[in-house]
Amino acid sequence: MRTSGNLTSMSCVPQHLGTGFGRTAFTLIELIAVIVITAIIAGVAVPAMQNIADSRGSGAARAIVQHLSFARERALNSGNRVWVVFDPDAESYALFAEPDGGSGYADAFSLADPTTGRQMGMTLDTGEFAGIGITSASFVGSTPNSTPVVGFDWLGSPLTQSGSALGSDGEVVLTTGATIEVRVFTGDIRIAE
Repeated sequence: MRTSGNLTSMSCVPQHLGTGFGRTAFTLIELIAVIVITAIIAGVAVPAMQNIADSRGSGAARAIVQHLSFARERALNSGNRVWVVFDPDAESYALFAEPDGGSGYADAFSLADPTTGRQMGMTLDTGEFAGIGITSASFVGSTPNSTPVVGFDWLGSPLTQSGSALGSDGEVVLTTGATIEVRVFTGDIRIAE
């Protein structure tokens, strides 16, 4: 304790502790602050990462809808049947078109993407769609244990592999649970709610 005139001054910090140089541990308050900040960051990051996975799943579903719609529109515009062949085991599908005067799926040739020149279709569970796959593809009228195939005729109506009208709505189910439906009479293609 020092006295200076009438005033008595006291120091709250003991002189032997100094300014903290040479300390070897964190205080409890510093540890709690770090834990709270980490919890806040984790609370924001985890939902954001889930949104990324959801976005990839919905992006894959929209891409399949676009390719099916392209196949239908091509059949309407060209007057020739167009086929979409799914391979759930390979997590992929491809588009095929019949030539003029073709007599069915067996005559179909690989349809090239007009922008890239490569075969039109997609392989999931790679690149931007990593972790997203095809659980099943079902089109009533397809032969059991055969490759799932849906076609579209010059009216835009969906067809089975044999060329007959689809018996009921067809569907493609993704590993995310998203279901893409092909409506039986209209050929309308949509993601089921």
